Amino acid sequence: MAFEEKIETPATAGLSPMSRIAASAVRILLGLVLIGLVLLNVVNALARATGFVVIGVDEVLVFGMIWMVMLGMVLVTAERGHIALELLATRVGPRTARIFSIITHGVMSASCLYAAYQSFLFVQRVNESGQTSMALGMPMLIPHAALVVGFGGTAVIAALLVINDIQALLSEPRLKAAP
Repeated sequence: MAFEEKIETPATAGLSPMSRIAASAVRILLGLVLIGLVLLNVVNALARATGFVVIGVDEVLVFGMIWMVMLGMVLVTAERGHIALELLATRVGPRTARIFSIITHGVMSASCLYAAYQSFLFVQRVNESGQTSMALGMPMLIPHAALVVGFGGTAVIAALLVINDIQALLSEPRLKAAP
């Protein structure tokens, strides 16, 4: 059994092989980061139990989770895995589901593009002010950039899904009315 077949989900079934591999790689990377964050949290808890305070661990945990959520949002969008979309799309016919997908991904693309733009403006202000985190002195540009990447990536993926769905809708054979 090929690697792609082991990890293929119904959401990834319509993707190209390269897209499936990329989605799988991101999913694996996010899983490894989560494991690393959990281990870091355990080390932090053990250190505190023995009276040691590890400076900056809490910041790394929070910033890591922010990045994971935002990258996960891009991945879920690419796999068409949003729960709300799935609930409605499975209860209608294929053509209606495609139209519904065009509308929802269009709204998602527009709203995420707006959020990415506003986040970008905020990141610019944070960067210009030279703001850093309290414990590590990490530029706050790093955690706030996750919002730009997540919303921007989701906007692009949703727009591509709209284009893909419109092309599929236009290429579907239309039923002719009975005379």
